[in-house]
Amino acid sequence: MKKIIFLIIFLMSWVNHAQNLDSLFVQANKLYQQESYLEALKLYQEIENGNVESDELFFNIANVYYRTNQVAPSIYYYEKALLLNPNNKDIAFNLNFAKRMTLDNIEALPRSMGQRFRENVILKLTYNTWATISVSLAFLFAILFLLYHFSYSTSVKRIYFITSILSVFFVLITLLFTYQNYQYVKNTRTAIIFEQLAQVKSAPTKSSEVNFELHEGAKVSILESLDNWLKIKIADGKTGWINEDALREL
Repeated sequence: MKKIIFLIIFLMSWVNHAQNLDSLFVQANKLYQQESYLEALKLYQEIENGNVESDELFFNIANVYYRTNQVAPSIYYYEKALLLNPNNKDIAFNLNFAKRMTLDNIEALPRSMGQRFRENVILKLTYNTWATISVSLAFLFAILFLLYHFSYSTSVKRIYFITSILSVFFVLITLLFTYQNYQYVKNTRTAIIFEQLAQVKSAPTKSSEVNFELHEGAKVSILESLDNWLKIKIADGKTGWINEDALREL
């Protein structure tokens, strides 16, 4: 009985907390529409501090920073929103506009066919979405197999057999995409430069030679870390070491 009461209290508190966050989100949106950007940002940040991860929340936070001409934070939150919803055209569109405020002109290296396929197909959905598709196809296979098993017509059985085999094939493909997407997300670390001008050095020491410089808003890949230094790589292939305080990891 005590466990049931505790569970009811927990569920009620969780529902109340969710309703409060929804109310804050509505208030923040109204403030944003009224162009009270700083007041809206405070409410958005309050929601974020409640361990909420939402592409809509991050998108709105990014819009506030963009409206107030804050380059690095706007790009950072657009990127976070895009990670949660890779197919959202509004996020991608606004991110491209925000990137125009950056000072660095980094030309990306040509991508291989495999890299383009991964970006345009495998990474177009999150690994959770691919997993959901895979499970759905597995259920479809089970239904088709049962229909095949209990059908009496030869032509109908042939149709169910072929479609069930195809569903198995697509289950395996989507499982592969799920695994590759998960491994890519797990092993890929990216960050946004937050310092107005950050020096990227040849070694993880203050006295080492400066390889190149990056301005706020530039996106980098993190290769490895050593104490408070990070080895980074930019889109044109250049690498170097930077102090971890100069960037913010996505």
